[in-house]
Amino acid sequence: MEERYHYYGDRIRGLFMITGILMVVTLPFFSSIIHVPTMVSIVGILALAILGGFLNPVQRWIIVADTFVAVFGFIAFEYYAVQAYLAVPPVPPLNTYFYWLNQIFALLFFLTVYLCIKTLRGKILASKS
Repeated sequence: MEERYHYYGDRIRGLFMITGILMVVTLPFFSSIIHVPTMVSIVGILALAILGGFLNPVQRWIIVADTFVAVFGFIAFEYYAVQAYLAVPPVPPLNTYFYWLNQIFALLFFLTVYLCIKTLRGKILASKS
């Protein structure tokens, strides 16, 4: 039972799903200014749902995979937010919205990283006792 004490899978799954839904809804509006092919974005969104669905307190590999995805997501979206803020003029308003959306995604992934690390730490500590 102690192993589940540090398991935040439901929250991680929720953050992945919220982020994925926001990405699905906003992708058509921003696909013209995203520097990756649309199919890559779609596969990335789908990966959030798949990895969130596989997350469980028993298998360490999925906790590690979700942690890497959360870290990568934070780095990618914070990078795009900073680039949008520094390099893209605020006109048209789409560019400003792009900045804020990337900042929101970065914050969601930042929270997810924290919860993934706590979950992974709990799993590691439980295996040592």
